[in-house]
Amino acid sequence: MASPQPVLFDQQTPDQLRSRPCPDCYLCGTTGEPLYENLKDRLYGAAGAWNLKRCPEPGCGLLWLDPMPAEEDIDKAYKDYFTHIEMNGVRKSWLKHAYGLAKRGYWARKYGYGKDSVGRWQKLWGMLIQLDPGLRAELEFSVMYLPSLRNGQLLDVGCGSGLALQRMSELGWQVRGVDFDPKAVRIAQKKGLEVGLGKLADQGYPSDCFDAITMSHIIEHVHDPLSFLGECRRILKPGGNLVMVTPNSRSWGHQRFGANWMHLDPPRHLHIFNEPSLRELTLAAGLQLVSLRTTIRDTNGLFIGSRSIERTGRYRMGRVKHTPFRFHWGRGMQFAEWVLLKLRRSLGEEIVFIGTKESAVR
Repeated sequence: MASPQPVLFDQQTPDQLRSRPCPDCYLCGTTGEPLYENLKDRLYGAAGAWNLKRCPEPGCGLLWLDPMPAEEDIDKAYKDYFTHIEMNGVRKSWLKHAYGLAKRGYWARKYGYGKDSVGRWQKLWGMLIQLDPGLRAELEFSVMYLPSLRNGQLLDVGCGSGLALQRMSELGWQVRGVDFDPKAVRIAQKKGLEVGLGKLADQGYPSDCFDAITMSHIIEHVHDPLSFLGECRRILKPGGNLVMVTPNSRSWGHQRFGANWMHLDPPRHLHIFNEPSLRELTLAAGLQLVSLRTTIRDTNGLFIGSRSIERTGRYRMGRVKHTPFRFHWGRGMQFAEWVLLKLRRSLGEEIVFIGTKESAVR
C-alpha cells in the first residue's frame, strides 16, 4: 500500500470541506492520471469542486479523489444524506401481498429462510421471480447473499437507519449495526435496534464474534480501507462471511455516462474500485476470496439518476417521482445490462465480494 500523504488543509470557509493532496494510488503507489476535474456534488449539494484520478496500471485501475476530503470534515458531506429518511409504512395491496409471498418463497428456495414454514406452492410462486433478472438481483441483495443461519451473529457496518437490520432480524439473525452518522443512528435506535455510533474500530467488539459482516456501499467512503477491512477480519469468526457491495468503476453505466455517472458521488466516494483492485485490497487485508462478481442490482435507478445529472447537472435521491416512461426506461436499461453481462461479466454497476477468514490450523 502507498504511504499516506501528509495532511495539508486548504484555506476554506467553514461550510466547505478541508482536503489533502492524494497524487498516488492507495493500492500500488503509482502516480495517478487525471480522469475528471471540477466535479460538484450533484446529489446533496455539499460545497467544493473535486478532481478524480485513475491508476494507470492495467492490473489496478483504482479511482480516487485528489485532493481528498479531510476525515475531520467529511461529516459535512452527509448533512442531508438519504440515510436520514424515515420510511413510512407502504400501503397494502393485493399486488404487494402477492409479491411478498413470492419473495419469501424465493428466499426459502435460494437461501433456506423459513424453508420449513414456507409451503411448496409458495416456493413455486417464488420461482416466477427467476423470470425477472432485475427483481432477482434485488432480492438476493436484500439478504446480502447470505444463507439462513438461525441466531447467527450479524453486524451491518454503515447500517444507516436500520432497514436492512430489521429485515435480517425478521429472518432469524441476531443483528447489530454501526454507523458514523448520528442522525441515522438515532433513527435506527428509535426502532429498538442495537446500533453503535462512530468508527468500527472504536466499538470494542471482541475478536472472532460475528458469523457475518455486511456492508452495502461503504468501502468507497472509507479513507483507509485496508485498516478498515483488517478490523472486519479481526472480529469475523473463522469460517464466517464478509459481504461487500460497492460501485464498479468499469461498469457499462460509467462507460455510458462518464463524468455524469451517479456512482462517482463526489465528495463522499473517496475510492472507487473495480474487480482487480478490490481483489488486491481484500487479499492484502488477509481475507480469503469466496466469490467476486458484478451485478445489475439497481442499474435502473443508476441510469435514471445518471441521465438526470447528464441533462440537468443534479439528481435528488428519494425526492424525485419517477414517471412511467422514466421507470420503464430504467428497467429496460437494466435488462440490456443483464444481456451485456452474458458477453462481459465485468460490466455490472455493482461489485459483490464475498470473503471469509480461514479457520485456525489445528
